[in-house]
Amino acid sequence: MNLSPPPMHAPAASQQVWQDYLRTIDEARTQALNSRWAADPVACAQAQYLIQMLQAFGFSVYMAPRQHYPHFYMQTIFLPFEAGFGAPCPDFQYRWSFLDGARTYRIWGRRGTTRWLELQGQRGFWGDADQSMLGVWDFDDFAAGPDGAFEIIASPRRHEGDWIELDPAAANITLMLREAWCDWENERGAEIRIECLDRDVAAPVALSQSEVERRLKAIGTLTKFSVDFFLKLVDQMVREGGGPNRFWAENLAALTHVGANPRAFYPKMLFELAEDEAIICESEIPKARFWSVQVADPFFQTVDYAYHQSSLNCAQARIDSDGRARFVIARQDPGVPNWIDPVDNRTGVFQWRWYLSDRFPMPAARVVKLRDVRASLPPDTPEVRPQERREIIARRARAVRSRFGV
Repeated sequence: MNLSPPPMHAPAASQQVWQDYLRTIDEARTQALNSRWAADPVACAQAQYLIQMLQAFGFSVYMAPRQHYPHFYMQTIFLPFEAGFGAPCPDFQYRWSFLDGARTYRIWGRRGTTRWLELQGQRGFWGDADQSMLGVWDFDDFAAGPDGAFEIIASPRRHEGDWIELDPAAANITLMLREAWCDWENERGAEIRIECLDRDVAAPVALSQSEVERRLKAIGTLTKFSVDFFLKLVDQMVREGGGPNRFWAENLAALTHVGANPRAFYPKMLFELAEDEAIICESEIPKARFWSVQVADPFFQTVDYAYHQSSLNCAQARIDSDGRARFVIARQDPGVPNWIDPVDNRTGVFQWRWYLSDRFPMPAARVVKLRDVRASLPPDTPEVRPQERREIIARRARAVRSRFGV
């Protein structure tokens, strides 16, 4: 009996691309698991999860898109707890599309009732040589009908009416939509669609061998870049912030090539938290269009925010009588309104977002014993009893499921 494997029809060059891809993925996995942040058993499992999730993410942003047949993708990239790569904001509905900068596209739909809506364009993504910022466009600057209807043209040449300028030299423009939900239970999201107006009707949907190989390389590059970027960022946060449990913020201008929003400021800290401890984070509140706080694991994966109160935004958080907001990160519920649940993480990232703010304050943090939380907060801080907390979490879960249509 002949047990030798049948001949493989893929050419030798394609086989080499596949082997290179596997080697790159293994290098990224080794780097994540050898990092000091993977020493904790929970974080170690999350490091392994990250590598697998990045393969799905890479498929979604590189292998799957057809720039001549675009869509706004939602379920395939950022999800409440399945895919939290890059610490996406729990209050944002993200949608993505991928365009050929030499083509002309029509974007149309209808505004909802959410706080704001914007598009951010980037030349390529983390698997491309050029990842530079293309622009940010606020839908408040576009015309809308009485029913919220809008229409925008995206093209390399100027167009009458609302227009987004594309770069004809960029064949894989990443277009990301952010929609800010403040009242999770009652707001209504936008409807948005896109079509290519000058698509070659004979353009194939199926990818060529060379294109599959190019995109596979990009997924490997994306994975390695992501692991390397976020591990260095956490180390930098601790080193330049003066240790764990201290806030720090990077130079945002240096981060626009990785999808950070130039209209925002992101103070963050690497927290370390014992079972009997809590971290009280507080800040003055400036005039801002939107702000929020959230938790991510040490690898910048947003933790579950549907079934845990791991985030709060400007409409959900309690502001104390002195005009400051105080949040309590604790592994056990301290019974206060602004509890932030780290969701199994002893170590992780706590991040504040200020969007379109008149100033950008740097929050402060202090570690206290869990038993001393109430004595460390203003005396009029309300008590949240267990039943009330269960009801709050149930409402969060219903609202998130509704928003994602699941």
